[in-house]
Amino acid sequence: MDIRLDRKEVSTALVFGLIFVLLGAGLFFLTWQNLRQQQEQVREHMALSAQSIGRGIEANLYRGAMRGMGGRRWADEQDFIPAAEDLLKELMQDGDVVFLGLYGPEGEEFYTSRDILPVDFRPGPEMLEKASREVWNAELVLDGQQVFVQGFPSRRMGHMRGRMLQENDPDDGYGSLFIALDMSGHLEAYSGYKRTISVQAVFTFTALFIIGLLAWGYVRKKEQGRQFVRLSSFHSRLLDNMPDGLISVNSRMEITAANPAAQELLDQNRNIVGSSLSEVLPLEIDLEQRSGWHELEMGNRSIEVLILPIGEEEDFLVLLRDRTRMRELESSLEHSRRLAAVGRFAAGLAHEIRNPLSSLKGFAQYFQQKFSGEEPASEYARTMVSEADRLNRVINDLMYLARPRSLQRVELNLADLFQEVRTLLEMDLRSGSVQLILEPGEVEVKADRDLIKQAVLNLVLNSLQASRQGGEISLGATREKDRVRIEVQDRGCGMDAATREKALEPFFSAREKGSGLGLAIVHRIVQDHGGEIEIDSMEGKGTRVALLLPDTSDG
Repeated sequence: MDIRLDRKEVSTALVFGLIFVLLGAGLFFLTWQNLRQQQEQVREHMALSAQSIGRGIEANLYRGAMRGMGGRRWADEQDFIPAAEDLLKELMQDGDVVFLGLYGPEGEEFYTSRDILPVDFRPGPEMLEKASREVWNAELVLDGQQVFVQGFPSRRMGHMRGRMLQENDPDDGYGSLFIALDMSGHLEAYSGYKRTISVQAVFTFTALFIIGLLAWGYVRKKEQGRQFVRLSSFHSRLLDNMPDGLISVNSRMEITAANPAAQELLDQNRNIVGSSLSEVLPLEIDLEQRSGWHELEMGNRSIEVLILPIGEEEDFLVLLRDRTRMRELESSLEHSRRLAAVGRFAAGLAHEIRNPLSSLKGFAQYFQQKFSGEEPASEYARTMVSEADRLNRVINDLMYLARPRSLQRVELNLADLFQEVRTLLEMDLRSGSVQLILEPGEVEVKADRDLIKQAVLNLVLNSLQASRQGGEISLGATREKDRVRIEVQDRGCGMDAATREKALEPFFSAREKGSGLGLAIVHRIVQDHGGEIEIDSMEGKGTRVALLLPDTSDG
């Protein structure tokens, strides 16, 4: 049996896939955000460091210039430069400052460290202009070394330059100070941080992915478990409610499983699981062949058996199918075919016989009148008329078998119908000293009055002919759920099994003078009404015939 993928399982996979995508995107964004913030922090740290160093250099140079004046008011440039060189050499020992430049308000170079420090940096006019107005910085590569360059305005440098040059207006404009710091240490720390956070992000995503896979696997396994339970429940219900019997047998011929239908078909009141197959199924089949259906008669049931191997294992399944009802239908179909053949024969025969029969009956009636009172001629004439009437009834029965008329259903009170039958047969009952007991009850049925009357009349006539002098015949009716039972029972000679088997066949009769059409006509009438006929008889004990008609009455 093919099982389609459950939509819940598909939706679960989509949900987990979406979660992984969102987590990956979120983790990537957070990692990128952390790295960007780290870069900003490095830049801010470098800017603060440069500004702190620059302000410190500015203050130290200014104080050095003031201390070097001696008795003069301002030291000249020759006194200032050695002091600046000494300060820069101290900064070089720290290793962060790789360039220092002091510039005047007009962009003129006041002092640079290119003779002391290895990096030669020459700011352009645009840089000098920006640095004289506001703090300016950038990351540059100087002499193959990545440095952080910052320029910022310095009024003190401009003022100090003006005094040293003996200018009249030393406060005219701002000077600028440029500092370049080595970024290698910071970049190395940033690279380490970048590697650490990248590894951390990959590890976190991998862990989340593994946890997600485990969670999805757990959910899928749980869903598969539920699906397995549903499938097992479905198979259990299917096997328990299937109309055919199913038995599982292992290689040791032991029954390992059996559904209720198998128990019922085998007519076992005990649990057959664990029993040997031969104990419950008298089946003489070569299990090595295991091909085709095999018929088996068990009591009053006809059972078909099919043996199927289970895969490559030595176990196999035994499938049981009740063919009893099918056999009955086949028998009924065969009976209908025979009736159809009889009907076709009767249709042609009736036309050929009825016209000469009418002439023969007419002559017989003429001779009956002509020889009235003259015996034995008068007796012969009466016999000829009686036999002509009997032959005509046979022809009428054959015509009904050939072309049954359409039903005229009416509400039929069976008590009234039974009384009419008694009236019609009153003379026959008296001559045979047989008593007809009526038990109609308060039963009504919607059926064709004439046909039901004919069927009951035929049954009572058969019972009358089979009864002994002083016997009894009971005629009754009862209601059973959705059908009405009309039953005729006698205590006459009864029928053996062979006679009972052929009782409904046309032209079959156990009596010498019987036409064999009485029960065939009854059977056809019951079939036309959609009912069934039951015959229960035992030789020497009597016969019981029941007509089971569907109850279609309004009440």
